[in-house]
Amino acid sequence: MNQIQQALTYIVVLLTDMMLQGDPVHEGTVLEVEKSVRDDWRGSRLARDATEKEIEEYRLEQGAVEVIGDDIDALARQRGDLEDEVAVLEQSKGQVATELQQLTEQRDKLAEEVTALEAKAKATKAGAK
Repeated sequence: MNQIQQALTYIVVLLTDMMLQGDPVHEGTVLEVEKSVRDDWRGSRLARDATEKEIEEYRLEQGAVEVIGDDIDALARQRGDLEDEVAVLEQSKGQVATELQQLTEQRDKLAEEVTALEAKAKATKAGAK
């Protein structure tokens, strides 16, 4: 809220339960209202001006709500980033699995070749004797 808007609003404490825009609002609730509403409610004894301590608590609460909202937005962005990283890792995992299968097949072929060469070497050695 900018400086001009803040100067035109007041923090009040309700002195009775009431309905605001169809919603129940209970006695003791701290609200920020325009000057005309504040004047009407004070004149009707529906609300009183908030004390400095109540105003400070209200401002802290509103700031906390904004901070929490910002934190939620940041966490949502982080979650999206992590989901993107997971997708990339899943893709890499698939590529590594394919490479592993190819290397395994290559190892098996080489093992067969080694076995054949060893058998040939034995046969050659046996024939030389």
